[in-house]
Amino acid sequence: MSAALLRNNAGPDQAANDSPIEYGIKWECRRTSGPATEGKGCAMAKDARVYIGVDLGATKIIAALFDSKLKFIASEKIKTPREGSAQAVVKALTECVLRTLAAAAEGSVLGGVGVAVPGPLDRAKGIVRYTPNMGFKDYHLGEELAGRFGAPAILENDVQAGVLGELRAGALKGMRNAVGVFIGTGIGGGIVINGELYRGATGSAGEVGHMILQDGGALCGCGNYGCLEALASRTAMAKDSIALAASGKAPVLMDIAGTDLRKYRSSVFEEAIAGGDKKVKVVLDRGAYWLGVGLANLVHLLNPEAIVLGGGVSTRFGESFRKKAEASMEAHLMPGLSGTSKLLLSGLGDLAVPTGAAFAAAEAS
Repeated sequence: MSAALLRNNAGPDQAANDSPIEYGIKWECRRTSGPATEGKGCAMAKDARVYIGVDLGATKIIAALFDSKLKFIASEKIKTPREGSAQAVVKALTECVLRTLAAAAEGSVLGGVGVAVPGPLDRAKGIVRYTPNMGFKDYHLGEELAGRFGAPAILENDVQAGVLGELRAGALKGMRNAVGVFIGTGIGGGIVINGELYRGATGSAGEVGHMILQDGGALCGCGNYGCLEALASRTAMAKDSIALAASGKAPVLMDIAGTDLRKYRSSVFEEAIAGGDKKVKVVLDRGAYWLGVGLANLVHLLNPEAIVLGGGVSTRFGESFRKKAEASMEAHLMPGLSGTSKLLLSGLGDLAVPTGAAFAAAEAS
């Protein structure tokens, strides 16, 4: 039996139940290597190991499979359950992982699972402290997943995982000092110092979205005013765009998404601009401007070789968005630091986060 056969061995309905999934995977480890210790993985030949990296998002779950040398093999994507219960999310995550393992070669065994989670974590204990849309509160997700899969399960902050992915296999590969900034619903970041991800005293380093850039500015979801996230995230751009749509200044946008904030994805902005809503382009340019101000602060503080931009907004609008942000960054740098930090786009796109999660699992095993 191999990892490639795990899902078939468990049966089509067993993803909904805990014990059959555990039995199928743990039996594989025992068959290959002898008795396994629950949650500790199995003794095995290193070249037989495969690793799974998971991006556990509020709207979708992406699981990616990597070989023993962390080369990408395959990925699967499913929607995150909308009911918002932790149990439903764990069930969906498990199903996504099992589907992904179906692409593993004969004789492969699971070396570890890395799961990237939005929100605060106790990384050492494998606890998700809180996620507003997925029902996790002080939830021992690492322990549960280790029990389900019979392999070490490592939790990582989602944006830090994305930066680790770029560092190990993407745009930041080979760099010693760098920063990653991911622009989506919010804005998160990760810091690389001396070639390693810097997590800080409690694992929460890199909250670049909550640098305050405009005293008394727009209200941020964190409760402060004028944060970078409140000025340059997709949510910030959506709020400004809704005002345009409601006032008749963005008719195409009004037809596409109305004033429902939940419908304002990066693709919606792109469609509105293509349809002739010039004011929407102004909103995006304003977001890029404020992003550049924040990036200049990071250059002044950290003097990185490069900053990589990830997330849905930069992926969707690419080089034009990067250039606008870079122009603003350079305009706000002190003369001695102008031109010292490259501004790059993600080299991995949607796979940055699961790639980093897989590396975190492999490096911890």
